[in-house]
Amino acid sequence: MTDQPARTAAYDALMNAGLNRYEANTLLNNLTWEATAPVMEIVTEYVVESNDIGGLDCNDLADRLRTAGYPLVGDDDHDAPEDDD
Repeated sequence: MTDQPARTAAYDALMNAGLNRYEANTLLNNLTWEATAPVMEIVTEYVVESNDIGGLDCNDLADRLRTAGYPLVGDDDHDAPEDDD
């Protein structure tokens, strides 16, 4: 079906649970959208603000993602804002 092993495994599990191909794909697509929507909102807000106001760089986007709980892969930025925990 795909070269994405996690999606293929989830799809197979849903098919084995009795969902048809359409239902399994729809469910996986909805779950994927729900998982990525918060990140896309952050990126969209950053792009709009960057275009409208300016003065932002890629570190601002990385900081916003990190603060929201979505650190970049391999993120070991020692200049990152401290957590309030």
